[in-house]
Amino acid sequence: HAMPVALTREKQWTADEFLAADQRSFGDAWRYELVEGRIVAHAAPAPEHGAIGAGLTGVLARLLAGKPGGCRPEIGSGAAPKTARRNTARIPDVMVRCGQHPRVVFEVISPHELRDWQGRDLKLRHLQALEGIQEFVELFQDDFAAHVYRLAPDGAWTFETLGGPEAELRLDSIALRVKLSEIYIFAEIPPSDPADSAQA
Repeated sequence: HAMPVALTREKQWTADEFLAADQRSFGDAWRYELVEGRIVAHAAPAPEHGAIGAGLTGVLARLLAGKPGGCRPEIGSGAAPKTARRNTARIPDVMVRCGQHPRVVFEVISPHELRDWQGRDLKLRHLQALEGIQEFVELFQDDFAAHVYRLAPDGAWTFETLGGPEAELRLDSIALRVKLSEIYIFAEIPPSDPADSAQA
């Protein structure tokens, strides 16, 4: 998963301009995001990243279809935090939108992104600032593992880690429970080496 590259443009973009623009005019990268006024290009993700996103979207589509509340899964749609300057628009891997606003966002985290904690931290802060957002889930690309951030009634964010195929992801804001094995149904997760855990 290549490093995101900031496009050298003098212009400082607003989220509204970015979301209204034809993304093809930025170039031929797989995906673009607006990060604090600058357009950032992303290379296409690894096949496992796509497989996890597909499994997740399939599960969400099945569980949300016909439920009250008007929630639906979306892939690759933009979400802008509610800030005065509105100069950031992120494109989560998958999100659940209920009515006007995203409620749950999901990011599949590659091994490279795991090491880039500053970039992940910035993205986390941007996504937590989305209007309507109540849960944010990071799914690890090469392991049955997830980090779940939930907005508590007092406005603080709680943090939970999940691990193993049988672990259950609880999405309280949309009243869903799903096992990691269902999300990772198409992913090829390398078997964990017992020697690694013995040394840990």
